[in-house]
Amino acid sequence: MRRGWWVFRWLGTGIGLLTLITYSCSQENTEECKLSRTGPPATIVAINEESPNGTVLVENMQINGRAEDPGRTISLSLQNNYDYWVILDAKRQILFLNSTGRVLDRDPPLSIQSIVVQVQCTNELVGTVILHEVRIVVRDLNDNTPQFQRPPYYVAVNELTPTGTTIFTGFSGSNGATDIDDGPNGQIEYFIQYNPNDPISNRTFSIPLTLSGGIVLRERLNYEERTRYLVIIQANDRAPYSGNRRTATTTLTVDVLDGDDLGPMFLPCTLVNNTRDCSPITYRAAIPELTAPNRINPVNVTPTIRAIDQDRNIQPPSDRPGILFTILVGKPENYAEFFTLNRTTAELRLLKPISRDLYHTFDLVVKAEQDNGHPLPAFASLHIEVLDENNQAPYFQVSTYQGFVIESAPVGTTISSNANLTNPWASSLWTMTLRR
Repeated sequence: MRRGWWVFRWLGTGIGLLTLITYSCSQENTEECKLSRTGPPATIVAINEESPNGTVLVENMQINGRAEDPGRTISLSLQNNYDYWVILDAKRQILFLNSTGRVLDRDPPLSIQSIVVQVQCTNELVGTVILHEVRIVVRDLNDNTPQFQRPPYYVAVNELTPTGTTIFTGFSGSNGATDIDDGPNGQIEYFIQYNPNDPISNRTFSIPLTLSGGIVLRERLNYEERTRYLVIIQANDRAPYSGNRRTATTTLTVDVLDGDDLGPMFLPCTLVNNTRDCSPITYRAAIPELTAPNRINPVNVTPTIRAIDQDRNIQPPSDRPGILFTILVGKPENYAEFFTLNRTTAELRLLKPISRDLYHTFDLVVKAEQDNGHPLPAFASLHIEVLDENNQAPYFQVSTYQGFVIESAPVGTTISSNANLTNPWASSLWTMTLRR
């Protein structure tokens, strides 16, 4: 009986040991293909675009098991390896970049921002399969230069545009410069670059908001002084390190349009000391006295009374104002009884005959102004002379004259008006001399 108990005990111990050994082996077999590391199940790495062929992507997948003979316990292979960008060294569990004959480019047209593959592990001991995801993030490099999309750029601005006005927004959207890099490497800022051939443009315009690139007028324009500006625009990306930033330039042509900021001027214009101011002009006319208006109208004025708007290129031409002429003041004050001036042609017309016995000259002030109410008129002088008519015969002031001369006086002696011969007998009109 006691002997049977020992047999039973021995059998129980043997069965226990066999069960333990079997469990231990089973536990080891199921650990194959699992990751030996802790953390998330996916392996995530990052590399730069344009990395050279053979760049190590993953140094060690850290998968449990042996993938080479002798003693192989697992088999490794790649799944979903798009375009075969990844090479697997199964024995060492290393992943390499395969870019033979091509470039890993994050930018268009390839636009490879990430590569995702699965490392398939087959447990050779039990036949189970585990897929391990590997995500390769492609980092952007600042390897592209901004490009302006629609050069040349042009804008026309009226000279009366107030300062502070945004005169150009043509760099917004896809019209300006673009950079196919990503993130800050692809963001664009705009600046005005110094133009040695047009240095004034730098102080005349500005870009307060560099990201939008809107051009703002800083100083007033003057068509009469400058009709065109050439503004050099620089676009650069915003790479974190300023030394790596790439730039591009283009030219913005700004044409100044004539605005209605100047009044008329009389012609001809003689500039004063090389300024833009005209010397005062005096028009002249001469009228014979007592001449009937129908014989002289329109009165000949030298030079012809003319005036033009100094803003000569207002566009469209239909917006250009006309010129109106009037006689503002004059001397004598009753000049309006004798003269009138056509408001649009500036023709001078005589209204009635003038007697020189009453008026020798007329001095008038002519005003020229725009027909749109512009507050800057021009003024000129008009001098009119009344010519004497030869309508009076000469006459003697007395009926009898008495003169004295010595009897021996030679021919040509002036006759005296007294016996002392001290006062030559002469007048402002005639002189009497002795003749044989």
